[in-house]
Amino acid sequence: MAITKYPRACSRNSAGNSKVFLTEISNITSVTYTSGEVSAITMNASTKFQEAGADIDSIQFTQEGAGGSSYGETQKIVMKASKKTAALIAFKNSIVDAAPCGLAVIRQDSNGNCFLSGWNSVDKNGRPYSKVEVAFDSGVAPTDEGMNSLTLTLSCMNGQDESPIDATLTASIVGETATFIDFN
Repeated sequence: MAITKYPRACSRNSAGNSKVFLTEISNITSVTYTSGEVSAITMNASTKFQEAGADIDSIQFTQEGAGGSSYGETQKIVMKASKKTAALIAFKNSIVDAAPCGLAVIRQDSNGNCFLSGWNSVDKNGRPYSKVEVAFDSGVAPTDEGMNSLTLTLSCMNGQDESPIDATLTASIVGETATFIDFN
């Protein structure tokens, strides 16, 4: 494979993510790629990606890769939710139950772009998020910042970067009209 050129972009860049959506990998029937971007996602009947109501400025995607003749990345999506409730416990338990079979994630970044991870174009549904880490800290005093919150971390090993979602599909996600997502 030849090295491709990459032009420098001179536009504002905002760090962080605004939303995250999750589904069990088995709910996805197909993902269509056009020019290296996801242009369609087809789901099994009556299944959808579910929006995770994470706290503002608590969603983080990281990837770390290494290799030589072969290459792999560890990808992680981290989110935090405040105030332990029955609904939060049920959400956490559903993620823990789904992890052994794998999860796919759509994240919406703070620049209005969307990306699909946990699925790749090479070995379809072969590298989903399958590891879950959970941390909860109640804090000690009512003034403890960032306490009484649950941090949920999903991770997977992948040989391919997350997939950018094309402008049309991104517009439907940002505009909350995508039919394959159950928005809050």
